[in-house]
Amino acid sequence: MKTILLATDFSKSAKPASEFALRLAELLKARLVLLNVYHHPLRIPVLQAVFTPLEEKNKVRARRKLYRLRDQLGEKSTGSVPISVLVREGETLVTIEAVVTEQKADLLIMGTAGANSPGAQYFGSQATEMILRTPVPLLLVPPAAHFVPFKNIVVALDLGQPVDALALDGVLRFTARFDAFLTILCVSDKPADPLIRQAAEAIRDLLRHQPHTLTVVSGTDLTSTILQFTTENRADLIMMVPKSHNRFLFSILESNTQQIARQSDVPVLAIR
Repeated sequence: MKTILLATDFSKSAKPASEFALRLAELLKARLVLLNVYHHPLRIPVLQAVFTPLEEKNKVRARRKLYRLRDQLGEKSTGSVPISVLVREGETLVTIEAVVTEQKADLLIMGTAGANSPGAQYFGSQATEMILRTPVPLLLVPPAAHFVPFKNIVVALDLGQPVDALALDGVLRFTARFDAFLTILCVSDKPADPLIRQAAEAIRDLLRHQPHTLTVVSGTDLTSTILQFTTENRADLIMMVPKSHNRFLFSILESNTQQIARQSDVPVLAIR
């Protein structure tokens, strides 16, 4: 892992994500890129003379905040992490996606609003919406999270669907970087179904060289079951493998990954 991209809006809830980005860059010996995306007013030709100075002002303000954040992180680090800043104008999610590709980022980090924020149970955020778009692993950090090296990771898998081999390989490669223990969690309304048991055995075989446990629990509410299991097992990271979704439907009906990311008190890593 060579490049970590932190997309920030400078909000209070985004502060822990900055800490995670710095510490992970230190552990993985990666460079860190700080990104802020700002919006320009509607471009109406007759008003361009008015909006252009305002647009430049927004850009300067964003750059100053990024430099301040860079300096703050630099003071906290050992000085071994190269930190650069990027200010971009445009639609937030589209621009972040483009910068991920441009910078050849290996990991994208964003902060979430958190389970206790107003409307968190019902409304999404820019960070969770990014789950559908990101071409690289996306680490979503809740506002109450405190960084600890990942050692106990819960991986939620759906045994009712074919397992994405590439995504599972991404899970293993990420885990290996932290020498972490994997707890595979599968939630099913029919845990005794022979097909579910067969799928579980296939996962065990694929992970035979990786220290892990595999648990199949009965349940219909995936989000609450996964979050409760995570709390009981004192996990410090939840890993999810989001399914492919139609973007129009995704904007109306949340995925399980999005719900968990909004409500979790521990970071969530989405690997596509």
